[in-house]
Amino acid sequence: MDDSSEPGGTGWRRLKITLIGSVIALVAGVALSFIYTSVRYGGTPLDSWFGKKRGSAVAGKLAYDKNTHLFIGIIKSEGYSVRRATQVYYIERSGGELIELPKSLVEARDRAPQ
Repeated sequence: MDDSSEPGGTGWRRLKITLIGSVIALVAGVALSFIYTSVRYGGTPLDSWFGKKRGSAVAGKLAYDKNTHLFIGIIKSEGYSVRRATQVYYIERSGGELIELPKSLVEARDRAPQ
């Protein structure tokens, strides 16, 4: 027997297709969100809730130029740069721009107590 011969059969079928499509779109959106945040920021959106911290001891300290003693920005993390072939600090500048500078050029200072 065909669904179209039953009264109200097409309405249930349309609702079922709409619900399945909505669930698939929701799952795809969450998956894309996780992929984007893991590529862009190096973690998933759930890392902040479950306390997965991968920071260095100098993260959050102020970065100053060793030669001129001018403020550069806030140190976000540290690592090894293949491009520069040295240990670097990843520093966030005031506009939100993330730069990498060799550790030999940067002085890390604690924040002033408030």
